[in-house]
Amino acid sequence: MFGLKYLLAIAHRLQDCQDLSESEPFDFLTLFDYSESDEAAFDEMLPAMRAIEEWKYVEREVDIRLRKTK
Repeated sequence: MFGLKYLLAIAHRLQDCQDLSESEPFDFLTLFDYSESDEAAFDEMLPAMRAIEEWKYVEREVDIRLRKTK
């Protein structure tokens, strides 16, 4: 499993949108949390993640990146 390589650098949370609201346009939201120094690892992980069998069920992807400021 490719994800083990990134286990310490990238935190992952899968949110079922039914828990948020029944009118959400997505079934699930996947959130990733990583430090700015691990952004390259995240960018490296994305193509591997998109190549897995389950990814064929993804109909739409929105990549939103937020940075925490002091």
